[in-house]
Amino acid sequence: MGDAAAGADPRALIARASAALLSRAGDEPSARLEAEVLLASVLGCERSVLARVGAVSGEQVRALETLVARRRVDACPVAYLTHRRGFYDLELYVDERVLVPRPETEHVVEVLLALDAEGLLPPGPVLDRGTGSGALALALAGALPGRRTLVGSDVSAAALEVADLNRRRCGRRLMLLQADGLGALRPASLAGIVCNPPYIAPAEHGQLPPDVRDHEPRVALVPGEGSVPAVYERLAREAVQVLRPGGWLVTEMGAGQADLVRSACLGAGLDALRVTSDLAGIPRVVAARRAA
Repeated sequence: MGDAAAGADPRALIARASAALLSRAGDEPSARLEAEVLLASVLGCERSVLARVGAVSGEQVRALETLVARRRVDACPVAYLTHRRGFYDLELYVDERVLVPRPETEHVVEVLLALDAEGLLPPGPVLDRGTGSGALALALAGALPGRRTLVGSDVSAAALEVADLNRRRCGRRLMLLQADGLGALRPASLAGIVCNPPYIAPAEHGQLPPDVRDHEPRVALVPGEGSVPAVYERLAREAVQVLRPGGWLVTEMGAGQADLVRSACLGAGLDALRVTSDLAGIPRVVAARRAA
């Protein structure tokens, strides 16, 4: 990227970093965006104020070079390099203990809020199964009216450490629970369940982009049950047991999985299915109700 002399021009640094990242980012605008995000992280400022930044110190230049190299050579996700990821109205801390929250997962929040706004969500707690960074649960904790209890559960103790950090950073109410699935919960105790389960087939994991395959936790990507249908069948079966009558399961799914998720929900006895597509027109979220 060039020398690390003190007094470097931030515009020149961004140009050099963008050039270094171009092959990884795929196009010039994406490479520039990544370069700006990394420089803003090094400087401890927002990307929007980079144009007003003065000279960059030699130490900061070297820090930027390190991040650019990790992104270019190791394909480390930008969110892990900066430990920042925006989700809904939150800025979350993330690292390799948790999945990087995706924009399409915000539709899970929107669907549950719409059910509540329609008066269809019964009183009671809402649980985020496989909470990871806490993204879904914390977004709902800020958006649901009243003092509804939010619970985040995860099989990974390491992931729960990140969720706890985000809970304290965001200042939102959230109970955390280490659990594998929903079997340990009291029957008919929940008004709602939200979930972004692992839905990458085991045979497809090796085909994922290296920034996902080599860095994001496999347990959050690939079903421990062994197949994608099995993970949704288990989710729906357990949801029927712990949802209150009239309660809702709202789950994300992968492209092309709508039929198998519908089948799992109907087979478990859930009804009133709703399917929501993401901004690309891909069916992304299924909501299903335990009959009242």
